[in-house]
Amino acid sequence: MNRAELIRQMGETTEARMKLMGGKSDDYASQEDTLSNFKRMNVLCKTLDVDPRRSAFDCAMFLELLKTDRICNLHKKGTTPKNESVRDTVMDKHNYLDIAYALLEEEAKATQPNQ
Repeated sequence: MNRAELIRQMGETTEARMKLMGGKSDDYASQEDTLSNFKRMNVLCKTLDVDPRRSAFDCAMFLELLKTDRICNLHKKGTTPKNESVRDTVMDKHNYLDIAYALLEEEAKATQPNQ
């Protein structure tokens, strides 16, 4: 790949990423503050003491909270999602809770003495 091809490819991927970000921003954030979802998630994580760096369980809980935030944002705005459907988001939310449960079960087994 020569420099011109690389620059062309980078331009195409940058444009595609910006288009994707714009659509996701509409689903996750408000028009007035496109960073509002990050700010809400920061408050939620602090309030609920969720730290994805601490454990896999906290990671699952963070992702579940992210889906909850998305559902609430879409409901509040009354808009149709531009990316995944609300149904898919609810299914994702359930999946993250199932993963969190599995992680708790795994942790419980690891801390029990062998029988």
